[in-house]
Amino acid sequence: MGLKQKTLVSLIFFLGIILYITYKITVNRTYFDIISYHFKYFNESNNTINLSEQPRIFCLLLTSKKNFQTKAKVLYDVWANKCDNLRFLSLKPDELAQNITNTQSLDERYKESWLEPTGLKEDSYDKLTNKMYLSLKQIYKIDPNYDWYLKADDDTFIFIDNLRKFLSDKNSSDSVTYGYDFKVLVDNGYHSGGAGYLLSKEALKRIGSKLDENFEFCPNSGIEDVDVAKCLRNLGVYPKPSIDEQGRERFHPLSLSDHFSGNFPQWLHQYSKNPLKKAIDCCSDTSISFHYMSKEDMLKAKYSLEQINSANFTFKSFIQLFNKT
Repeated sequence: MGLKQKTLVSLIFFLGIILYITYKITVNRTYFDIISYHFKYFNESNNTINLSEQPRIFCLLLTSKKNFQTKAKVLYDVWANKCDNLRFLSLKPDELAQNITNTQSLDERYKESWLEPTGLKEDSYDKLTNKMYLSLKQIYKIDPNYDWYLKADDDTFIFIDNLRKFLSDKNSSDSVTYGYDFKVLVDNGYHSGGAGYLLSKEALKRIGSKLDENFEFCPNSGIEDVDVAKCLRNLGVYPKPSIDEQGRERFHPLSLSDHFSGNFPQWLHQYSKNPLKKAIDCCSDTSISFHYMSKEDMLKAKYSLEQINSANFTFKSFIQLFNKT
């Protein structure tokens, strides 16, 4: 083979290598771009974070056994079924205790979500603190590994998607709570029980383990939200603000209609840490809760949410739909 032929062969071989490398880079980059595009599109179009990164929320729902096929069922159908895990906390409903046949059409997850806390003998309003302590103690022992624990009543409406967004940049290893802030009765204030409040994983660990070790450690006046807050302060757990960047509330201790119309009782003026606002300024575009919501209000709120793309949700668009429904 002559020199020119060898040179030509070498040149062809060299060009072949370059073309192969270029092809591999192009294919790999195209694949990466496609994957990146789909993740970007999914996140932006749905205004969500990747499932693997979503905070895992355990919902603790205070109710009573008489509400098994009424208020509690509505709560489950409207929003509570979206919790990663949940327990309705009460004495065992008669329908479940007696295995009554007319419950067969009910969602199995709903029926399995009822918990009678160990040691609960009396389920009355003046014994609410005791019920909450028994529940926190038991949930800590059986399900301590969720990121956040939401306590709510059976007349509390929760915007689960907004709740997840709010928690997406929060650290559940911090000893913190979030909720509607009252400025009285407890050092550093406390959260309204009716508006719902959040315990971090670390907060649940501290109060749950302490109650398991010494149930008498925590104060028990019967006023659940005050007592829980006092106990948490003694354990080094403190509240953090939940208002948005414009000073609007995310958690609300009254109904949607009362907050919007500015129908505030005098005690709320005295208790509230932040200035009370009404109309559009009453409530954040990332509102999380409203209290004293009737069955009709719950269903109207659910329907209104279903008509709004979550990426375009604003409180103004929500309240306009709610008032028309």
